[in-house]
Amino acid sequence: MRKMTWLKTLAVFVVSLGLWGGPSVTSAAAATVTPFGAQRFAHDHATYVITTKSAYYRRIWQEAIQAWNQTGAFKFEAGTKRHAQIKLDTDSRQQAAMMGDNVGVTQYWAKNNDLTTVTSTLNPELMHAFGYSRADDEHVAEHELGHAMGLNHNPSKDSVMYYRDRSVGIQKVDVLGVEERYHTPAGESD
Repeated sequence: MRKMTWLKTLAVFVVSLGLWGGPSVTSAAAATVTPFGAQRFAHDHATYVITTKSAYYRRIWQEAIQAWNQTGAFKFEAGTKRHAQIKLDTDSRQQAAMMGDNVGVTQYWAKNNDLTTVTSTLNPELMHAFGYSRADDEHVAEHELGHAMGLNHNPSKDSVMYYRDRSVGIQKVDVLGVEERYHTPAGESD
């Protein structure tokens, strides 16, 4: 009998978009494929539930899901609160105050490099403070869904996965990253 062990490290992608004061990427050479990490879902599809009470941000998440589903690289399917693999939410005012300059965060838990649970949140307080448009909000949600599928940051500004992106939506380089992620065994990364 094969014993399954849980990853003991909670991997947190802290995605800072907009005015984050973190390290800058000086080499923005065009990547042919958005890089990905070792973790992924067992298949190129996962169930989600949107738990935010905000009708506006519920719609933002739905539009981001629709945008990714239209690429054909991955399929997000509606699930139930009890059984969804991905939870999509927004920060409360109290949580937002602790987030610093992060407008989006994705946390994941994996078992043997297979993603089991993912939580992605948006920070409405900060998005509003930075004057994000509806399109900017959607791009942040698309970025967080990229992390939920296993993508890492892309050094190119022409990618939804650029670490400070808010103005670029899903690009071919991102779709290719997802496709390659799901043709590469879990545990292996780009």
